Amino acid sequence: MQQPLLSLLLLAFAPCAAAQTTPAMPDAGAMLRQVQPATPANAPANAPALRIEQKEGAPLPASAPFLVTHIGITGNSAFDTATLQVLVADAHGTTLTLEQLGELAARITSYYRANGYPLARAIVPAQTIRQGMVRIEVLEARYGQVGIDNRSDVSDALLNATLAPLQTGQTIGQAELDRSLLLLSDIPNVAITATLKPGAEVGSSDLLVDAWSGPGVAGNAFLDNNGNRYTGRARLGATVYLYNPLHQGDVASASVLSSGKGMSYARLGYDLLLNGAGTRAGVAMSALRYRLEGAMRPLEAHGTAQVASGWLRHPLLRSRDANMYLQLQYDQVHLRDRIDTSAMRSDRRLDNLSATLGGDVRDAALAGAITSWSVAATAGKLDISDPLARLNDVHSARSHGAYAKWNVNLSRLQNLDQRNAVYLAFAGQWADGNLDSSEKMSVGGPYTVRAYDVGVAAGDHGYFGSAEWRHDLDTGGAGQWQAVAFLDSARVTVNQQRWSAGPNSARLHGAGLGVNWAGGQQWNARAYVAKPVGGTPVLLASRSAARLWVELNRRF
Repeated sequence: MQQPLLSLLLLAFAPCAAAQTTPAMPDAGAMLRQVQPATPANAPANAPALRIEQKEGAPLPASAPFLVTHIGITGNSAFDTATLQVLVADAHGTTLTLEQLGELAARITSYYRANGYPLARAIVPAQTIRQGMVRIEVLEARYGQVGIDNRSDVSDALLNATLAPLQTGQTIGQAELDRSLLLLSDIPNVAITATLKPGAEVGSSDLLVDAWSGPGVAGNAFLDNNGNRYTGRARLGATVYLYNPLHQGDVASASVLSSGKGMSYARLGYDLLLNGAGTRAGVAMSALRYRLEGAMRPLEAHGTAQVASGWLRHPLLRSRDANMYLQLQYDQVHLRDRIDTSAMRSDRRLDNLSATLGGDVRDAALAGAITSWSVAATAGKLDISDPLARLNDVHSARSHGAYAKWNVNLSRLQNLDQRNAVYLAFAGQWADGNLDSSEKMSVGGPYTVRAYDVGVAAGDHGYFGSAEWRHDLDTGGAGQWQAVAFLDSARVTVNQQRWSAGPNSARLHGAGLGVNWAGGQQWNARAYVAKPVGGTPVLLASRSAARLWVELNRRF
């Protein structure tokens, strides 16, 4: 298994004999954009296991038929009596046995459970039937004791706060129960199981939650050929996570990425849980250094980028079938570019405030599907501090000052059967003016139009769409293999406010095949080969005959 993968990696990192595209000379903003690619959102983790223990009610005794003139319903509070009466209205004025009356009660039980009350049940209590008047009693299950056996690294106070909405005496509702359990399972490196079992009082159920932690340190390392042609194709990266160092559902992370002399990148992050409602806050610092090689080496072009970020994230909706999150984020970006042969320099600072609303919805169409989405609005300010660079901006893009942009992402993974699925994705960006290179939408590379080079085109406006067919292969124990066939398409408008006579837009289309592999010991890999479709955009000098993208990853 390792030999074919190694051969594929060597092929991917070898120079391509085909004609190459000619992307614009990258700067610090473009490099920063390329090391932070926009990838589809991951599906949320499956809901934690919930075991329900119930006492079975005694069967109703046989009886002679009797006339039913009226059915009274008691014990209900979640639904009004009129709503429940509709479920049994056809039995009024009919002759029934006790067993048939129990079937009517089962209708009410089914209604409760279909509407989010998993333990509620309707029964026919012992009673004396006079003049055809019978009674059905609803037992809306309520919480007895609510407790947690905490063997995790997270503080008792934080876990108890997450369960706090589930109070003794409260009606057991599926939505409230799911939200609390899902929020518990969202805490990094915490796994839970939950059990509902009969409580001490009639109609009550005790909720017992077991929580435990995995290893306190985890991470991943990867090798790919996703780098820029001018800073090095081959990239080596790694990320390490330290879970719950302060026992507050927190995560400290450190990431590094390098393509050798051409580019190096590092990031430190810290994120913690603020309360039992799932609100998280985080900060991050990152730094990038680049130096252009290859055909650009004679220019002696180099630069740096630093980013400081802070964010708040809150789950507005958390359930098994639908989720929605709101995130507010502030980024301060410092960009520095130098071309030593011409003494050109550019120093820029960006201050961005963004709001993102995103989520996902699961449905049962065909063999099941998940749709993920997000919308984001960013208000920013660009300050070009170097006088000569600002003067150049005045006579060109005029990007100095305030700006705004909007982003939309939508994807759907539709399972057709146990082995086949279709994946559809769309991303779009709109801006109110000309943007700095770090804020433009980039197309080309392994995350967008895979038939073109990394960052071959970028613009203030743009869209990207992709369609994939995925087929799980039966390889008889050699890991899990998945074949992929795909079509990619994108269009970008380079400058929202045109300032030059040259081409200002490009359309890119491509098609290809790929394979994903998940092996033992947490190894996984993927490889995609893609070829351009249609004519070469005027914006590009040429295009490649084909592109090969390879990534090898191992988690630890």
